[in-house]
Amino acid sequence: MGKPGAGLLLAACLCLPPSASSAADAFPVKVQVDAAKSRGELKPIYRFFGADEPNYAYMKDGRKLLAELGKLGTPQAFFRTHNLLTTGDGTPALKWGSTNVYTEDAQGKPVYDWTIVDRIFDAYLQRGLKPYAQIGFMPQALSVKPEPYQHEWRPGLPYNEI
Repeated sequence: MGKPGAGLLLAACLCLPPSASSAADAFPVKVQVDAAKSRGELKPIYRFFGADEPNYAYMKDGRKLLAELGKLGTPQAFFRTHNLLTTGDGTPALKWGSTNVYTEDAQGKPVYDWTIVDRIFDAYLQRGLKPYAQIGFMPQALSVKPEPYQHEWRPGLPYNEI
């Protein structure tokens, strides 16, 4: 017995691969969940969502998804994304995005441009979400080994090569 959904969580935990302990440490466990019996409202403890591609936020389907998440109500949902500091022109790609926040001029002096990040955060705010800023990934100009910079990944390629 427990909160609705607790049985699913427990079942997921029980399906984890066994640890390095020996078979002699194993013992039978019986878990019984009465999903028909309510113990009260399951209050949300977090409202965080996220994505790999920041530029998706202002594309048609991204705006639609953000709007649906924004309708979840109180407490207000947060949205975070990877690649907020990645160099590039804002062209989306799978497992990649770019904002061009930081570059350097010919003399090596920093050049900051928040245009694309503002566009991304505006897309969140306009749809009822709060931006949750994840500071990453490294701008190309700050890398000691800048090439290759953008990986190539698409479905079917080995994920561990990203």
